[in-house]
Amino acid sequence: MNPGEPRIRRVLALMERHRARPLQVAALARAVNLSPAHLRRLFRQELGRSPVRVQHDLALDHARDLLQNSFLTVKEVMAASGWNDPSHFCREFKRRYGVSPLALRLRMRIGPRTSVSAHETAAAPLLQRPILISERFFEKEIT
Repeated sequence: MNPGEPRIRRVLALMERHRARPLQVAALARAVNLSPAHLRRLFRQELGRSPVRVQHDLALDHARDLLQNSFLTVKEVMAASGWNDPSHFCREFKRRYGVSPLALRLRMRIGPRTSVSAHETAAAPLLQRPILISERFFEKEIT
């Protein structure tokens, strides 16, 4: 996203800076001395999307980055990205990336798996691996 219009770049910078508490379109427009309608029109011309859609997409991108590169819980990622409704966040995340936030996090930890249900994928690393590790540990201690 590299718009030529300096006011759009300024609004994008404001959106990035205020991820956790997204600003209303009217506040963004005031910051660059435009009416909300004119700001919407500029966004459509420059980016092909509305300011709300761009802000929404930036929040989802930020959430994906946090899920991939931090140890924050999904709820903490959701809050840090400016979402306050878990079901809406998960639905929109899955719509954009084709996978739920938890499934993305699990893929990052255990690698991609094919033809396994979401329930099995979520349960397998949490339940089976610690048991196998502890069984190996105890076998070495006994023998």
